[in-house]
Amino acid sequence: MNAAGVQKEEPKKGSYEWKREHMTPEQLARTADNKEKYTGIPAIPVDIGYHGGKNVGGAQQTGVMSNAASNPGVILGMGLTTAALLGMFKSSFVGDKLGAQKMMQYRIMAQFFTVTALVAGVTIFGATYEDEEHAQK
Repeated sequence: MNAAGVQKEEPKKGSYEWKREHMTPEQLARTADNKEKYTGIPAIPVDIGYHGGKNVGGAQQTGVMSNAASNPGVILGMGLTTAALLGMFKSSFVGDKLGAQKMMQYRIMAQFFTVTALVAGVTIFGATYEDEEHAQK
């Protein structure tokens, strides 16, 4: 058959078929047949694929709007940083070196405000967070 171009493929090392050929019956008894367990299709986690979570009844708010509602200081800081950055670009293109320098300073202040708001929001959330499982017990 080899001359006709038909070859019998050897099972891959580590596969159940290979183990059946190369292991003793005692070793084979301890080995699980995972052929049905693993397929070529990867599983999609429920929380990613279907926007699931603990609250499955009703609409769940996700994305930018829920984050903005939970910590609006970060959104404000991002807006201030963007405004300062755009002002810096405008001053640079016009040729106003003092204005560009001032806008760079404003951008650094706005970034400091953003990081401070982010840390404050995480701290407040951590201090007021109550686990649902512990609250029910």
